[in-house]
Formats: sequence, C-alpha cells, structure tokens
Amino acid sequence: MAVWKARTALPVAASQIGCEGLGLLRNIILARILGPSEMGVFATLAITLSLLDMLSDLGPDRLLIQAEDGDREEFQATAQTLLVVRGMACCVLLVGLAMPIASLLGNPNLAWMIAALGAVAGLRGWLHLDCKRIQRNHDFRSTMVVELTSAGMTTAVVALFANHIHSASVFVWISLFQVVVLVCVSHVVATRRYRLAYRPEIASRLLRFGGPLACNSLIMFGALQGDRLVVLASATAANFGRYAVAFQLTMVPTLLISRITSTVFLPQLARNQKAPEKFAERLDQIVAVLGLVALSFTLSVMGTGNLAIEILYGSAFQVTPAVMCWLAIMQGLRILRAVPSLAALARADSVNPLASNVLRLTGIIAAATVGLSGWGLEAIVAAGCGGEVVALIGSALLLHRRQGIQPTAIWNSLSLFAAGAVFGWLTFAAGDSMVSRLGFMGLTGGILLVSILNFRRTTGSRYASTISTAVVETRAIVTDKGI
Repeated sequence: MAVWKARTALPVAASQIGCEGLGLLRNIILARILGPSEMGVFATLAITLSLLDMLSDLGPDRLLIQAEDGDREEFQATAQTLLVVRGMACCVLLVGLAMPIASLLGNPNLAWMIAALGAVAGLRGWLHLDCKRIQRNHDFRSTMVVELTSAGMTTAVVALFANHIHSASVFVWISLFQVVVLVCVSHVVATRRYRLAYRPEIASRLLRFGGPLACNSLIMFGALQGDRLVVLASATAANFGRYAVAFQLTMVPTLLISRITSTVFLPQLARNQKAPEKFAERLDQIVAVLGLVALSFTLSVMGTGNLAIEILYGSAFQVTPAVMCWLAIMQGLRILRAVPSLAALARADSVNPLASNVLRLTGIIAAATVGLSGWGLEAIVAAGCGGEVVALIGSALLLHRRQGIQPTAIWNSLSLFAAGAVFGWLTFAAGDSMVSRLGFMGLTGGILLVSILNFRRTTGSRYASTISTAVVETRAIVTDKGI
C-alpha cells in the first residue's frame, strides 16, 4: 500500500515542481528582458492579483474533494456557480479599486493594468471543477494535464510577449493567456458536462467551509508576503524589483522544504500521538533534521545567493550582501518554525500554526515602522527576521502550554542556528579582510559541524530507518500553490 502511494505521489510531486520551475523560468526570462524597474511594477501587479485571489478563496474545489456527497452533480454545479460569482466580484472590485491603488502607489499607469486584471479574475471563475472532483478517486492526471499545459504554454510564449511589449504591462497579457489556456483545458479534460446550479443548502455549506479559509489566507498572506508590501511602499520600483527577485529565489526552496516536511513527518508524529515517549523521541529527531537543514540552507544562500541571481537574472538584480544574509536567515527561521506547528497538528491542534502566523505579523509592523522611517531595505528585512523569531518562540511556548511538550530540543536547535547565522552574517556581509573572512568561515564551519554531530547523536541508530520511512511516505503535494 505504501509503495502504491509513493508511486502515485511521484508524478504529482513532479508536476508541482514542474509548475513552480516553469514559473521561476518565466520570471528569469522577463527579468532579463525588462530590467529591475519594470520588474518592480510587474511584481506590484502580481502581488495585487495574488492578494485578491487569496482573500476571495472560499475553497469550493477542496470541499468538492472532501465532502461525502461531493461527487453529486448538484454539488459540483453549485461549487462552479460560486466560482463564477467570485470571479465576477473580483473583476468588479479590481476595476473599482484600480485608480485608488494606482494613486496610492504614485503610478497612474498602473490603473489600466489593475483594471485589466479584472478580466483575468473573471475568466478564472469559469474553470471546470471536474479535474478536482475526480481526485476523490486518487486520480490526479487531469489536474496535472491542466496545470502543466497552462504553465508550459505560457512559458513558451513569454519571451514573445515581452519582446513585443517591453514593459510591465506584459503581466496582464501573460496572465490573460495563461487563464484562457487553464480554463479551456479544464473543459477539454472534463468527463462531466459543465453545469451551473444553485442549491441553497450546498451553497451554505460551501460558504461556511470557505469563510475561515479566506480569513486564514489573509493572515498567511501577511505572514509570507507582508515584507514585500512594506518594501513596495517604501522603495523605488527598481529596488523593489531587485528585492522581489531575491525574495522569490530564497522563498521557493523554503516552501518546497516546508511542504515536503509536512507530508513526510506529519504522519510519523501522528502515529505516535498517544505514545508520549515515542512522540518526544521522533520530535527530537525531526528537530535535529530540520535544524541541520535550516542552518545549511541559510549558509548556502548567504554565500551563493547573489551569485545565483547574477547567473539567472543578471548582475543588475543583485542585492547588497546584508540584504541577502537577512533573507537567508528569515527563510532558515521559517524552516525551523515548521517544527512546533507540525507537532501541534499531529495532535489535532490547529490553533498553534494560526497563532504562529499571527505572531509573525509583529515583524510586519516592525518592518513598516522602520521602512516608513527611512531606515532602508536592510532594516526592513532584519525586522522581518525578528518577527520570525517571535513567531517561533511563541509557537514553541504554546506547544508546551497546550500539549505539554518540552521545547528543549527546539531551543537547542535555535541556539545553534543563531550562532551559525551570526557568524555567517559576519563572514558574508561584514567581513572586511581576507583574514577576518577566513576566521569567520572557520567558526561558521565549526558550528555547522556541531549541528551535524547533534543531528547524528539525536537520531542515533534510527537515522537510517527515519530516512527510509520518509522516502516511502512522501506524498503528493496537492494543495494550492502559495507562491
């Protein structure tokens, strides 16, 4: 059974990674053609559409999969009607807010672009949900075809669009092309005729299900994207374009690590939720693994982040070493923050991850304060790192209070991470001479070695079995993309 699930997971995981990879490739192509200033406007449009999409996401496709009667034609038709209504409402909202948003951002040219994005939101509402419905039977092929075809065809024409338009308005045309392909292919692969219907009892269930999801999406958007909103409000278009590129380059691997961590380790913890000693032992192992991953990832980004940007996007998109180091620390802390959330979810405690994201908003408030005070981009990202620390500590303390789980292993990993991050920051952001750089690199390497030894000591003889179990239990990432 586990082997069958792994075989099912592989193509779906490959599809998700493929879509993310194609999205990254599109941004690289556009960045090469447009340059930092236009990419800053491009990122502004992307954030606007993403924010509205998350705020209005009531999750009818997810309830269609989860509900016992989700296979009924009336259920699907009502869900599709709700999707159409959502699309029309978003279209009207974008058209109405186009001028105020453009005035707020001090760029009148944004008005028509934001209004045009209303067409994208409206067209998306006509998506055929049959590809989601058949996931009830663990059949993900239609969804894979829809998503990969849309991503692949859009990537194939993105250079053509950009070379003819030469401005950030290319985002509008690319988005229109992508949503048309997405909707058309969803209808082509469907096995059930497209219908719209309205059943009050079903609509009520969909709204009750989707209301909390929309509220949580707003919090998630603030926790994950709030820093970019602050930079958008306080930086030039060119600096925002550079920051958006660096942020995405560091965030994509972090999100993939977090999703894989959830699919691999959550079932392991859940199986032992009624055996406190085994639960604590497995949690210590997971803390050691993620502590090592977080520190290794952070140091790698510190040392090679700007080099990767130069190779992929061009030297015009490089950020200062200090900004790159703070971004690396922020993403490393996000990896660590998955630990208490996973432990809480394994015991059916969904309050912990929600509280963690709420606490993360403290970093956004601090970032807005320093950003609007003119302290610069480095201070904004540093404030965001502070928010991650507050969220991690608060989540660990809440785990102890609500579940009685001692956070000692989390404190140990956080201490090692902090020490490695400090010396890494001094090495790559503040070292002036070759001697100081070599010295700091040696200290950083020593801390990384201690982290590895802690990992080996904690996992002990069960290290091989833990990794083996993780490989077998890797499942498909079938949730909506959050980037």
